[in-house]
Amino acid sequence: MSERITLFAEVILPLPLPSTYTYRIPYEWNDLIKGGQRVAVQLGNKKIYSGLVRNVHSNAPNVQSVKYILSILDPDPIVSEKSFKLWQWIANYYMCYLGDVMSIALPSALRLRSETKVIINPDFDGDITNLEEDESLIIESLAKKEALSIDDVNKVCGKANILSLLNKMIKKNIIITEEELNSRYRPKVEDYIRLSDTYQEQEKLKELFSILESKKVMEKQYETLLTFLSLAKYPNAEIKKIELSKQTKFSPSAFATMVKKGIFINTKKVQSRLESHSSSLSIKNLILNQDQEDVFNNIISEWNNKPVTLLHGVTGSGKTEVYIKLIEKVIEKGEQVLFLLPEIALTSHLISRLEKYFGSKIGIYHSRFSLCERAEIWQKVCSPIKESRYDIIIGSRSSLFLPFEKLGLIIVDEEHDSSYKQYDPAPRYNARDTAIFLANLHNAKTVLGSATPSLESYFNAKEGKYQFLELKKRYSGTLLPEIFVADIKESTKRKEMHSHFSKMLVDHITEALKNKEQVILFQNRRGFALQLRCEVCGWIPSCTHCDVSLTYHKQSDLLKCHYCGYSVNILQQCGDCGSHKVKMVGFGTEKIEEDLEIFFPNARVARMDLDTTRAKNSYESIINDFQDRKIDILVGTQMVTKGLDFDNVSVVGILNADTMINFPDFRSFERAFQQMTQVSGRAGRKHKRGTVIIQTYNPYHQAIRDVIDYNYKGMYESQILDRKVFKYPPFYRLIKISIRHKEKIVLDAIADEFRTDITKIFGGRILGPEYPLIPRVKNYYTKEFLLKIERKESIAKAKEEIKILVEKFTTKHKQTRITLDVDPA
Repeated sequence: MSERITLFAEVILPLPLPSTYTYRIPYEWNDLIKGGQRVAVQLGNKKIYSGLVRNVHSNAPNVQSVKYILSILDPDPIVSEKSFKLWQWIANYYMCYLGDVMSIALPSALRLRSETKVIINPDFDGDITNLEEDESLIIESLAKKEALSIDDVNKVCGKANILSLLNKMIKKNIIITEEELNSRYRPKVEDYIRLSDTYQEQEKLKELFSILESKKVMEKQYETLLTFLSLAKYPNAEIKKIELSKQTKFSPSAFATMVKKGIFINTKKVQSRLESHSSSLSIKNLILNQDQEDVFNNIISEWNNKPVTLLHGVTGSGKTEVYIKLIEKVIEKGEQVLFLLPEIALTSHLISRLEKYFGSKIGIYHSRFSLCERAEIWQKVCSPIKESRYDIIIGSRSSLFLPFEKLGLIIVDEEHDSSYKQYDPAPRYNARDTAIFLANLHNAKTVLGSATPSLESYFNAKEGKYQFLELKKRYSGTLLPEIFVADIKESTKRKEMHSHFSKMLVDHITEALKNKEQVILFQNRRGFALQLRCEVCGWIPSCTHCDVSLTYHKQSDLLKCHYCGYSVNILQQCGDCGSHKVKMVGFGTEKIEEDLEIFFPNARVARMDLDTTRAKNSYESIINDFQDRKIDILVGTQMVTKGLDFDNVSVVGILNADTMINFPDFRSFERAFQQMTQVSGRAGRKHKRGTVIIQTYNPYHQAIRDVIDYNYKGMYESQILDRKVFKYPPFYRLIKISIRHKEKIVLDAIADEFRTDITKIFGGRILGPEYPLIPRVKNYYTKEFLLKIERKESIAKAKEEIKILVEKFTTKHKQTRITLDVDPA
């Protein structure tokens, strides 16, 4: 029996709140509540949330009354102290709240939601003769359904605001409301069937068959028993009920009767939703070449001295083989491995390679999994039983928040990729940098791998902060692909352009198809046409909620906004002058796909972009079809640039390099080089040198020349010099401050006021306010400030000053939204 000491719990709620909330622990729970457990608590008068206990103490808060914790939702902590330290670091560094971190860290299925339910008052006498029409409708609906949510009541009455009516019915004692806490995680349960112990004996089973066979009315039971034994193979076996029910001679009524008689025993069992794989290859058979062996040994020898390694390996150099050897080393010590990938598209391709060596030791974690699948993986990562615990997790950035117990290695593949940065909502964290902090918490090793490292990582390696290793040759010894430039301007003059394909590209595609080889075409725009334009007055249809033109999608025959999802039917005439001369301008992946089917009618063409990969397994389906050579030409956005390894790709085409280079961002030169180099690396992987065609209006641009020469070092040296001169990372830290408001005039006034106040603190370090490239998104206008802080200055002090100023402005200007982005990508 616990002592009657008054204890309190600091609880984190999944809301953007500046601090934890203090709740009182009932005496009988003093020994049960621990840090890291979920508890149900009340916030305000009605709302109930599941929160996380941060710590337990005996310090009474200085308030008149403290609410009690309502219930304990977990027998044991689901978040460790190390995870809490990670959350706190993210909240501090990326200038957000712990509740923001909790909202993205815990799977949705482990966060509980509160819904107000309406039920009939038990004291109501049932007399509906004096009720108003809407009141009668509600009571009739409640008679059919025990409880209705507020939304359900709105639908029943056909009114948007129903609260006043419900309040009146409550005062009349007709209905009451109850707060209902619902867990969205439900274990997957399946029915298993076996013969009862009595009929597992041979003699008893024979007697049963004789009885069932002798009576015509029991024919269905006889057939059901025969079907069961044919599936079970032997009398004491157990099979899934669903397997039995799929058989043609299965009778549900006969089966129910046999369960009732005690012939069959029906048992419910919790099942895993996750696929299990067995390993088929031994790691001992994986032979590293000399370069790979040197890299592997160097990483191991410097494990303690340099916990972070940057592995700069050209495309196809065999970085994955080095990763596999490192993973083996770590799990042999009983530790876990986290393998981060920037895109879900990479997961299926890489997982199949790793499963051949590690089988069921691997778990996959990303947002395309269902709520319950993610919750199940969460529990398998922190399982105290080694046999049921995942040793290796492959996942996107959200997998950083899994409750690792013994993390020994984090691999960040394609570490340069901008997909590692979360943009919205808060926390706006970078998974690469967060991975390094997480590894440090566990005293683990971090390996950053890329053929085109980010300038910041390369700079840290050159400065000696990271261990730096290189793989300069392809694993198979094949030469890097030969790169040619097709001048679109000259080709157009000579009338050698076939729609959006130069003669050079068409000739190489034709040759590849003739040789039964595959082609990848990269266009970093989805949709059919980038916009419609009136040839008479120049009018372009735009989104009603955003300052951006609408993109035409032929498959749905709609004009769509890629920022808010707004869509309208295709327009037959100009919305300004009424002219019917409305022309499509620009092209996206959908248009490329259609043109290819015209120019190469016998080729099998597929498209991989956001529109074709929304479903859970759509990536895997497209990639597997391409791997199995069911697709000849694959058209895609940046998804096709990242880490995919196909044996039969001989030609890669970059359809418009200029859209990447001519982008108003200080990273555009670096990103253009990375994307073009990455997609080029998909060509000629194993035994044959590939060919890359870059189409551009500016063939002598330095970024393109660097790609042709595979001159990463030259690109780095020119860009790092510009970064230093113009005060950008890695020499300066950046914090982007965005102010949003629905009224443009009001926003301008607030931004000017903010400019005055922030300049008093930071002087010339602050740039802005400026409208971004797209000033209005989802009906909110935005103005941005950029703060540049020298590396030697205290970033923590700067953040504190910004927080105070932001709090002052959000308090003063209630309708204003201010977001903070540390290290914007």
